[in-house]
Amino acid sequence: MVYIYGIIVAVPTVICSGILLPKLLGNLDRPIPELLESQKVFSDDEMPSFAISLLVPLIPAIIITGVTVLKLFIAKNSVVLPFLNFIGNAQISMLIAVLVSLFAFGVNRGRSMSDVMKSYTVAIEKVAMVVFIIGAGGAFKQIIMDTGVGDYIADMMRHSSISSLIMAWFITVLLRLATGAGTVSAITAAGIVDPMITTFNVNPALMVLATASGSNTLTHVNDAAFWLFKEYFGLSIKDTFKTLGLLELTNSVVGLLIVLLLSLVV
Repeated sequence: MVYIYGIIVAVPTVICSGILLPKLLGNLDRPIPELLESQKVFSDDEMPSFAISLLVPLIPAIIITGVTVLKLFIAKNSVVLPFLNFIGNAQISMLIAVLVSLFAFGVNRGRSMSDVMKSYTVAIEKVAMVVFIIGAGGAFKQIIMDTGVGDYIADMMRHSSISSLIMAWFITVLLRLATGAGTVSAITAAGIVDPMITTFNVNPALMVLATASGSNTLTHVNDAAFWLFKEYFGLSIKDTFKTLGLLELTNSVVGLLIVLLLSLVV
């Protein structure tokens, strides 16, 4: 359901931040940054088709969304339900995507397995730090939960007229500004706002999307991605705020507004 509602949230968000916002920023045409220039010109025979390039990364989303929809029409005692639950698992769907990409982008393009494995090695090196950050964020979240902060905030909210979705977004925004890390702020905020789901009978999928919107609010100088974006594109700090900062702020605010609209009908 997060995927299904997420598509509804994403479409107007992309329109606002990707189409409307650039028109308000004036002329941003710049040469391709040196670090992003291709070091090799690939021939058409070496490149996969556009459809394959788009389809393979979307395999996990397609599988999980498809399974979710199918389960709406299948009886709980159906013999196919365990199989659907198996392939609809996030880890299994990701594994399927990896195996398909191994063939589509490697073997099918005439590359040897040793070359493919070298690509996998580089990819693992790139993602290793992200995994460590997620683990650290999970540990920090558990500390927050064990101290009872989540229950305390839920008790405070019990007599408040503020929407729990707005509160979840606001808590995540504060954590994002304090830590500079979207992943850490989202994981930590999830532990804090979790008691609100049962206390206020909030749709869990909408709570996830509200938290996700808050984690993408505004990047600044304590965010590693801020400097990565700045250096890659050769921008000044002012232009980085003007581009990446406004982009993320627009994503966050529009995303929250659409989530609130969905909460009226879901």
